[in-house]
Parts: sequence; C-alpha cells; structure tokens
Amino acid sequence: MATKLNFTSKVRAGMAVERASAGERLADGDVVGIAQRDASVVSLVEVAPQESAALAVHAVTRIPVEDVVSNPYNPRAFYSAETIDELAESFATQGQITPILVTRLPDFPGKYVIVDGERRIRAARSRGDKHIDADVRDGLDNQNLYLRAYHANKEREEQTVFDDALAWKKLLDDGVYVDQVELGVAVSEDPKHISKVISLTSLPPYLLQRMAQHRKDVGLGHAYNIKLIFDRAGASVAEHWLGQVIEGKASVRKLEAAASAEAGARRIGPRRTHYQSRVQFNRPDGVALGELKLFGDGRAELNLKGIAAADQQRLAERMKTVIDEWAAEMDTVEAS
Repeated sequence: MATKLNFTSKVRAGMAVERASAGERLADGDVVGIAQRDASVVSLVEVAPQESAALAVHAVTRIPVEDVVSNPYNPRAFYSAETIDELAESFATQGQITPILVTRLPDFPGKYVIVDGERRIRAARSRGDKHIDADVRDGLDNQNLYLRAYHANKEREEQTVFDDALAWKKLLDDGVYVDQVELGVAVSEDPKHISKVISLTSLPPYLLQRMAQHRKDVGLGHAYNIKLIFDRAGASVAEHWLGQVIEGKASVRKLEAAASAEAGARRIGPRRTHYQSRVQFNRPDGVALGELKLFGDGRAELNLKGIAAADQQRLAERMKTVIDEWAAEMDTVEAS
C-alpha cells in the first residue's frame, strides 16, 4: 500500500525539490527568486494545515512578449549585449528557468510592466519569442517597482553606481520620493552619498556607458573626480583621465590632484594684457564717445558708443580712408 504523506512530509519534499533545482535557477541570475521560494516553503512549516490555504499562491502565466513593457523605474540602465546573447542561448538549450515578475498599472493599460526580468525579456525578444513565462503580481506602486528590482540586482551584484545615478535622479524628478533623505532611507544610503552619485548624471551618456562597462576598474571615487575634471576642463580631458583609470595608471588620489589643478587654472584664467596708452573721444558738448587703446604687442582697440545707425556707415568709411592712408605712408617709410 502506498505511504500517505502528511503535511510536514510534503513540505520537506517540496524543500528538497527547490534546493535541487536551485543550481539551475542560478543560470538565469535569480538569486532573490530562489531565496523567496525557499522562504515561502519554510514558512509553511510554521502554520497549521488549515491555515496554509490562506497563503498567496502565484501561478506562472504565459503572456505575449509584445504586451510587456520595461520598468519605468528600472534600477539598471546599462546592459551588456554579450550577457543578453548568453541568456538567449540558455533559453534555446534549457528553456526559461525563472519567470519574469510583472505587474499591471493604470498608466500602461493592457500591458504588463516588468518588476524584475529585463534581461530575460530582452533575451526573449532577441530570439523572436512570442510568449514568456511570467509571475503576475497586482497592487504594486512605483516604489515597489524600483525597490524590488533594486534589491534583486544588489543581491546579484549587477547594480553599479552609474545605474543608481540615472535611476535615483528619475525617482526624485518624478516625485516617487520627496527628497534625497526619503530615498536614502528606502535604499539604506546616506543622503550625501546619494547626492554624490546623482551628480554623475551631468556627464555625457557615452562617458557613463564606458564607465559602466569598466565598473571593475572605475569606482565612485574615480567617477566623481572625472566628473569634476569634466566640469572644469571639458570632455577631452575627462576622457583622457578615464582612459588612464581603465589602464590602471590613475588612482583616486591622482584624479583628485588633477581636478584640483584644473580648478586652480580656472580660477586664475588667462593673464590680461594691459594697454600702454589710450586716447579718449568726446563730443563737443563733452559727452564721452569712447576710446582707442594701444597695446605693447601691436594691437589697437577702438571702442565707440552712442553712434546712430544712420551715421555708422559714414564713420566706418572715413575710418577706412584714414587707415588706408596711414598704411600707405607706412609702406613708403619701410621702402625708403
């Protein structure tokens, strides 16, 4: 006679299956998903059998790929084409191991908004798949959209400060969080850190993209000082220093010195050349018309004001006549 499993036995069997397949799910990078599923199975042991029916069950649904839209508050902005291709190849050989997590929002009628699974939907689209497995959760707001994906990416070590910079700025711009203090509480970061990270958004997108691609070499300290150099000396100088960082030739301290040097040069600015003499012009009634400044390097600057539009052309013609005559005299002197 077949052995009848009691509730605890069923739970233990379920836990064994979950743990056996954990390694497979890691291939799709869903570390948080594994933790959530194991936690949900363990929690069943702590409730009576009659109470287990009240627990929420999230079934996997096949949804059209064309009906899926990206998370408007996706914490990641930079994706590697190589990793998308690798995941697409995994779909071909192993199928989709972990469903994407989606919700439905009034702002996107008839669509499923991704909470977690942007890489998977991109892989599916690259393959031309028509449908994808999804776990549909309702009742999520914009903060949920961001925080669920943010913590999932942090667990997978996929998140970078460059992703954070763009995501945090959008969250504040859209009023999802009132200020940097409230956002700091949500992501467990100091508001000063958040301010420093958000300041990176003043860099051109191509520089942020390159930094994200070399995130193992470029940390926040490097990026912030390159941002200061960009502000003070422009893109070409910032690109030079970023290249030095990627090549391992510039430390944070070296960048700080470079940024300080650029700040000093900006404060000093180009040296002004003072005129050696000047001639002032006045109308017969004594009203100032302007002046002619003569410089030691051979320059002469004429600055006049209060010349009526009708008189400007006549004045220019007379000045040209005078200068032409003077130039002819100079030729005669030099020839003799």
